[in-house]
Amino acid sequence: MIRYLSSKDLVDLVSPATLVAALEKALCDFSELRVTVPSRQHVHFGENSLLTMPAIGQSVFGTKIISVVPSNATRRLPVTNGLMMLSDGVTGAPLAVLNAALLTGQRTGAVGALGIRYTTPPEANCIGIIGTGVQATWQAVFACAVRIIRVVHFVARSDEKAQSFVDAVSRHAPTVQLSRCTDVRELLTKAEIVITATTSSDPVLPDELHLLERKHFLSIGSFKPSMQELPNTVYQLAQQVVVDSPAATTEVGDLIEPLSLGLINEHDIIQIADLVIGKRAIDTTRTTVFKSVGMALYDLYAACAFFAEAQRLDRGTPLDT
Repeated sequence: MIRYLSSKDLVDLVSPATLVAALEKALCDFSELRVTVPSRQHVHFGENSLLTMPAIGQSVFGTKIISVVPSNATRRLPVTNGLMMLSDGVTGAPLAVLNAALLTGQRTGAVGALGIRYTTPPEANCIGIIGTGVQATWQAVFACAVRIIRVVHFVARSDEKAQSFVDAVSRHAPTVQLSRCTDVRELLTKAEIVITATTSSDPVLPDELHLLERKHFLSIGSFKPSMQELPNTVYQLAQQVVVDSPAATTEVGDLIEPLSLGLINEHDIIQIADLVIGKRAIDTTRTTVFKSVGMALYDLYAACAFFAEAQRLDRGTPLDT
């Protein structure tokens, strides 16, 4: 039987802490060459993108096909849509089909949480988020799995978007205080950890040293060479960048631009897998940067975690082959 897991099936199926642990295991296996992760295919058409992301594990393999349509935000539709297929590694038989939008949102939230775990001080308890969409929501929720987050500061373009963000985060993290800031400058004066979860092509933070120093930045939204969420001064301050994928240096403007300007060099790019296994470490008392572009490895291990729990609870809809 193939099991179909919809967004409703997935939303509360696996706890954030469990998913973070699954992706930490994924990075350990990646470091030990136990998985194969081919380059993902990008097809850009206009403002839209189609991504195909395969990964092969020890006992399963999977492929995610996903579209990114930024203009869907104005249609009140998800920006990200698609499906993930999980298959048996021995027979090749399909095991499950998962809603890729929810999978992507939660696994990226878990990747962001790993960024917080390894690039910020353990006592950090206040975050600021630029963006109020689905990904911003999951970043806030999953941050609470690795830090005792007391306050989430955010900016919103409208009262409607602000209320939607507050409602979404509160459903999953009811004890966290949500504080709307008047602008990004106010947010930078209040938050220790700053997460950008936008589809902006230009930096969303002011390029001003006194507002940026000794902050901890996570860039989540940019995924094209033409997109850069963080200003150049951030890279001058940090001098190192932690990334979640070896492909990051060629895929996004947040690394292409500072590398081309000589603000950082290749040696300054640290794979988060090296932090997880203890091969490298960074100084969290200074400005830090974590850049996430995603990787099929994360989808595979997240899908396995969801599938295992769905089997245990008999969750999902059977599909005929």
